[in-house]
Amino acid sequence: MTTGQPFVLRGEARNPGGTAVSATLTLGEEAFTVAVAQTAAWSAGYRDLGAVMVDGGVVMIQLGDGPGAERWLLERFGTFTGALTRGLRDGRLRQRLADGLVDADPDAEIDLVEYEAGAETGVAQLLYHDRGVVLAPVDDRLAWRRIRRADIGAVDLEASVGGVAVGSAGRSLAVEDTAAGGPALRLLRLGPTAFRHRDRWTALRDGAAADASAIVAGLIPDAPVGIRRAASAAMLEGRPASPVSLGGAWAALETATLGDPPFDESYRVLREIGGGQAAAPRWLVVAPERPGGSDEPKLWFFVGLPGNLVAMELVSAGSHATYLFRVVPRASFAGALPAGALETAVADVSEALIDARFLREPMALPAVRLTEPAGLRYRLALAALPTLAAARARFVARVVHRDPEAWKQAIGDLVAWHGSARDEAAEWPGRAAQEAQVDDAAGLP
Repeated sequence: MTTGQPFVLRGEARNPGGTAVSATLTLGEEAFTVAVAQTAAWSAGYRDLGAVMVDGGVVMIQLGDGPGAERWLLERFGTFTGALTRGLRDGRLRQRLADGLVDADPDAEIDLVEYEAGAETGVAQLLYHDRGVVLAPVDDRLAWRRIRRADIGAVDLEASVGGVAVGSAGRSLAVEDTAAGGPALRLLRLGPTAFRHRDRWTALRDGAAADASAIVAGLIPDAPVGIRRAASAAMLEGRPASPVSLGGAWAALETATLGDPPFDESYRVLREIGGGQAAAPRWLVVAPERPGGSDEPKLWFFVGLPGNLVAMELVSAGSHATYLFRVVPRASFAGALPAGALETAVADVSEALIDARFLREPMALPAVRLTEPAGLRYRLALAALPTLAAARARFVARVVHRDPEAWKQAIGDLVAWHGSARDEAAEWPGRAAQEAQVDDAAGLP
């Protein structure tokens, strides 16, 4: 994808095994067009590129995946072969990031860097955005790394390799085969740009810490500074914090975030269902709506419930509903959850909420509604964001707060039903009625 006027390149194109004919390839803003001699021109979005590979001056592109994938060989573009490859890859990166709700500067530079992440080495595109970094290997067999700014640990220059070493402080930078104590990611042979890259990683990490400190200070300004600092570290950029991890800050933060109607009552009832006011597993989560912004922060909470469920509510103005997610696959649930499963589910859903810029609709819309034209934005986001797709796979139902007693009864019915459900595709019988209430509240037919 390019900015400004389309970029026109001329060479030859053919299908594998076919005869090369003259071709004109135009790189536009949202799509590229291939005009082959004697045939009608065709266009595709950059997101359609399943692979872009270069071998001996020939660019192989694959459109789509699976049995229906289409392959073309683009050759004889001469000195513009590199520009062609870069244009296709850059267009794909920008378009898929836009699909994934990343608001990246259209003029932001996409760097091509050598990297090392554990045993994985290669060359990748690297793009910075307001909430983190995306590292997209040019080897299409390797997964993209979407790194959240809160997961960036130590950042150091490595003079021996002319690069930057980045340590892990969270899940999006975790690399299983990294040597103990070693960095999770190395950018290699950067030359004089190493200083710029070090500063960008450091600024992202420090920005996340500054936003967390500001949010906590706004919620509990009268708490001792040591308690506020510990709470800021525990609640960094959407990390779920429990009474144990927050320690002395828990009570004050619980009151500050959940002390007002209507969330205080739903929080109380969910805790009772989850095992009692003191015993129910629960978490508070905060994050800035926009990094470095002055908007009110986003706040949400989780409560673990019986029946292989965890409940989530976003504490904000507007519609008020409880979102419920399964913890482990239904077939594997035998009445008790394995150690750590609840914490994993809570972290997964929180990360999806951050990645989706706090949109819950992509997780919650019924399948038939997702296919409607209005669901296009959500379909693109689900295809681009693995965390969002995983959260949707966990989603069970949302229960609307239209009447306190009806809401409580619906939660109880759902808990009882889900505790014995083993079919992953089965749908809670009460879901349709709840979705009708959502549509009614939104003024939809």
